[in-house]
Parts: sequence; C-alpha cells; structure tokens
Amino acid sequence: MKTNLTAANAKARALLKKLEALAERGIDGERLAAQHKIARLKARLDFNQPDFSQPDETGLPNLFSGKFKRSGKARHIYSFRADDFEVANSVKWAIESAAKIPCVFRQGDLLAEAAPATVRQLTEISSYIAGSFHALIEKFGAIDGVSASERNVFVMGLYDGMMGETRKAGQRLPGWSPVKKVRKTKQGAVASAAGLHVHPYTVGLGLGRQIRFSVPLEQITAELAEATRKQIA
Repeated sequence: MKTNLTAANAKARALLKKLEALAERGIDGERLAAQHKIARLKARLDFNQPDFSQPDETGLPNLFSGKFKRSGKARHIYSFRADDFEVANSVKWAIESAAKIPCVFRQGDLLAEAAPATVRQLTEISSYIAGSFHALIEKFGAIDGVSASERNVFVMGLYDGMMGETRKAGQRLPGWSPVKKVRKTKQGAVASAAGLHVHPYTVGLGLGRQIRFSVPLEQITAELAEATRKQIA
C-alpha cells in the first residue's frame, strides 16, 4: 500500500517496540506519555511496509542494502529500449523510492544524480531488476490464453511485491476478469477456457518480493512455472 510517509527503518521499529511495551506495562504517567509518542511516530513514519533495510527471515540480502550518496551531476546507470517503458519505469521508481536518488530519462538512458561509487551500485541493481522483470514477463506472457491486460496486472504485482507495497486486507486488487467456463455443444460437458485461473497480481506479488531479496532468477522463474502450472485450463 503506497503512502506519503517515509518507511520506518530498523531504529524506528525498535523504538516503537519499546514504546508499545511502556504503553502496555508502564506505571503512572509512563503509559500516557508512551501513547503520545507512538501517535507522533506513526504520524511521521510508515510501519505497515516490511523493513527492507534488513535481510529477510532466511538471511537473503536486501537488494538496496548499503548507503547511497547523491550528487549534483546526473550520471548514466542503464539503457532501455524505446518499447521497454514498463520495466524502465519500475527500475526508476524503485531507485527513487528505496535509494532516495533522483533519476531522469534521456532518450532511453536512465541517469541518476549519484556519486560515482553509488552509480556502480545502481547499475548493478538496475541490471538485476531489469533482467528479472524481462525474464518473468516473457514467461508469464507466453502462458496460453494470457491477455495483455493480465500481463500488465502481473507487472504491477511484480513491482509492488519488490517494493513491499502490498495492499491492505479488504482492499481491492487491480481489475481482472478470470477465465469463464465454456460449454461444449454436443456432449453438453462443461470445460474451462484456456487461460489463467489465479489473479495475475497475486502471482507477481510473491515473485517481486524475491527479486527485492536477490533470490537467484532461476529459482524465481521455476516458482512462476509451478505457481501457474495448476492454474491453467
């Protein structure tokens, strides 16, 4: 879920945990003071999204771990084809959101206002994200019966999963029309039409999170094949 708040880092989460303990078990005015501090903290920071500044529970490294230094000069970090706008925008938004480095496109080239050492980091990150997105989009698009709109929703899921922007309980997923059953004329038997029987956004969401934590691409594509194998008519 996207918000205008800055994502809470590990230090802020540790502070919140201490304040919540005081709000629950504190004495005299400690509880009330802790409750006020919790309210102020949550008004400034977003605690709903995962903490991507740390490795995940399996110990896999975060793609955006480390420090990123800005510069007044925009430097080249990656090049995209003219028809590659979905992947190009995903890379740009991810860098600006996670690394806090402003980026700009110039005739298919992605430039970042970053110091030379940071440029090298961002080039590697861009290459990994773009390569992962391209491979997964190609495999997903090759599924029999998958439409262009389903492909677009799948890309949305990849990006949201990578950035931890999952939707809250009860919030509607991006629009999608599941495959409907069709009736054979002579025998009267009902069969499913070719296509996907699981929401493409949901498929992309789990895969995107693995991209964020640098899971090998071979493993991610294998999971895509397994996730969709039983969902194809």
